[in-house]
Amino acid sequence: MLVVKKNKRYYSLQLNKQPPLTPRSLILIYEFRTYDILPGNINQVIQKFSEKIDGRNSITKIGAFWYTEIGPLNQIIHVWPYKNMEHRNSSRKEAMEKGLWPPDASRYMVTMNTEFWLPVSFSPEWTDRNIGPFFEMRIYTYPPLQTDIVIESWKENLDKRNALSPLVGAFVSEVGNVNKFMHIWAYKSLQHRTEAREQFPSIEWPPKNDAKPPIKMENKIVVASDFSPIK
Repeated sequence: MLVVKKNKRYYSLQLNKQPPLTPRSLILIYEFRTYDILPGNINQVIQKFSEKIDGRNSITKIGAFWYTEIGPLNQIIHVWPYKNMEHRNSSRKEAMEKGLWPPDASRYMVTMNTEFWLPVSFSPEWTDRNIGPFFEMRIYTYPPLQTDIVIESWKENLDKRNALSPLVGAFVSEVGNVNKFMHIWAYKSLQHRTEAREQFPSIEWPPKNDAKPPIKMENKIVVASDFSPIK
C-alpha cells in the first residue's frame, strides 16, 4: 500500500482495489502522457486515437487530448484521471487485454513520456467543458519546500484571475521530477491570451508571496482534438 499523507496540496492515495469507473469527485491522480511525433504525422496519429477512444473510454474516460501549437512542436498530450495508481494500472491492463488500447500508432512515435500529478485544493473538477480551443500549460520548477507557499498565495486572487480566463487545472508533480507546479489556462484565441495577460497588474497577478522564485519556467500552447472532453 502506498500512502501519501494529506496536506494543503493533496489527499491520501491508497492502492486498494477499485471498480474501473470512478466518479469525478473521487479523482485523485492525473496521468499526463506526452508523445513526440515524427514531423508531418500529427493528423494521422490523432485519427488513430479517435478510432480507439470510445472503447478506451468504456474503461476509464480520458480527461483531455491536446496537441501543441506553440512551443515544442509535434507533440500530443493525453490526460487520464484516476482514483489511484491501482485504478490506473488495472484500467490499462483491462483495456489492453480487451484489445481496446493502445492505438496502432507506434511507428509515428519519437519519444513517449508519462508524468503523474496531484490536483491542488482549488483545481477545478475535470468535466466536459467547451472553454478553448487554446490552452496554455505553464510548468514551474521551484527549490524544495516552496510549492506549498506559492499554492496558498494563489487562493486570494484566483477569482479575479478566472474572470480573465478560466483555470483548467493546477497540479503538483508526484512521480518523476518533483517540486513542479503546473497550471493550465483556457483561452478563446491567442488575442484573448494577450489581452488577459495585459490586465495582470490590475489584479496583482501572480500573487506575491515569500516563496523563493522558480528555478525553471516552461510553457506550451496546445489545441484540443475533436474528441477531447475539454476543448
